Amino acid sequence: MARDNSEEENAARLVELVNQRFEDNQNSTPKIQRVPLFLRQNPHFYRYCTPKTISFGPIHHRNQNLKQQGQHLKLQWTSLYIEQYSKLPTFNGNKQTAANYLFGIVQNNIEEIKELFSKDVLEDYCNNELIWMLFEDGCSYLFCLENFDIEHPEALNLKVDQWMYIWRDMTLLENQLPMKLLKLLSTKKGSDLEHLLYNFVTMGAVKRNCTVMIRLAYTAESVHHLLGFVRSYFVGETEMETEKIGSDLMAHLPLLPHPWLTYKNVRDLKKSGIRVAKAESPEWKWNNLSFTSRWFSGRLRLPVYVYNDVTPYFFRNLIAYEMCPDFCSSFECCSIFCFMDSLIDDAEDVKELRSAGVIQNLLKSDQELADFLNDIGHELPTKIFNHLRSDAAPFSKKYIQVKFQIERHYSNKWRTWLAEARSTYFNSPWSLLAFLAAFTALVLTFIQTWYAVHSKDQ
Repeated sequence: MARDNSEEENAARLVELVNQRFEDNQNSTPKIQRVPLFLRQNPHFYRYCTPKTISFGPIHHRNQNLKQQGQHLKLQWTSLYIEQYSKLPTFNGNKQTAANYLFGIVQNNIEEIKELFSKDVLEDYCNNELIWMLFEDGCSYLFCLENFDIEHPEALNLKVDQWMYIWRDMTLLENQLPMKLLKLLSTKKGSDLEHLLYNFVTMGAVKRNCTVMIRLAYTAESVHHLLGFVRSYFVGETEMETEKIGSDLMAHLPLLPHPWLTYKNVRDLKKSGIRVAKAESPEWKWNNLSFTSRWFSGRLRLPVYVYNDVTPYFFRNLIAYEMCPDFCSSFECCSIFCFMDSLIDDAEDVKELRSAGVIQNLLKSDQELADFLNDIGHELPTKIFNHLRSDAAPFSKKYIQVKFQIERHYSNKWRTWLAEARSTYFNSPWSLLAFLAAFTALVLTFIQTWYAVHSKDQ
């Protein structure tokens, strides 16, 4: 008869349970990792998070479909990078010595580099396979960054369509390489990385014109991979990464009659006298939004948003990145996507924003853009809480302030009635002329009546 070990097993499990501790994700360095599981469980979302042309790093390295073209390109770029690296004075043009040196860098630092990846993405790789993969991927990645130029894709032996697919693949969360690896392999040990990353973000503008440099909230020293750097380009100046909504912010938020937002879309705002216009500052940053309330009108200023075939990939990967458990942020990207979703329900709302000059829609139709924004809205953490004054999540302060300013204006009935009256009776010069004519006729009738009454008294 088999011995019952349940008591020993129970005791061991209880000891393990008692000794469990939380992992300090909030203060750890973000690792290269997969898209969060709950997002991967949505096949429609996850299909936009997987590379279609080329892979970098361990997550999709063994995908045979990507190896047919991507691996061939990476080997070419690695060879060219080694040739370029060999021109440093140390190597006197000896490519073999340069190759040995670069390979040795990865080999000697492999244990430190492995700490920059989530454990589950490395568990099927031996050290030697990882060293070769990171050596080839790192060298080819750096060559690609330096030669990225949409006007000259031939520098990477690509056509312009291939170039765009690779640009898209390099911004995917699961296709990232740690900045530490790139610093170790770069020709200037990291001092040239910011220039290379700028060149990628601007699609070669930096390479064509070295004076094109844009101040970012983060530098190459403070981000962990390329996607993080691209995110900083669009977000602009951000709040402190770990700061939550506190009492200071709550004290400055307007008092509202309801704890929820009552407007439905941009057409609702238009009816209440709120007009949308481009931001006054030409700086192209997503947080460049503001709201001004007047007596019976309001002005919502937004930055220009460009939507194209890359946007569904880019936005979803930014969402996935901000929702990674070890990346502390104020959900700046999720907040602005949620805000745009609050303005857009259908094609008519997109048309309103296009007419205002704040949207450039390169997708097939306005309805396709509306469907896209409504679709990603379901995945946003900023949609989980219908009461945005909750301290449960560190939403972007600026986003909350603008949204509550709009709601305060919109919920003021006097302003709304005045705006509706102006829209109904004074929405064109002819309406104004008709009003003035009617008013003049009324005044003249009054004067005539008054004169007739008083002339009889005399």
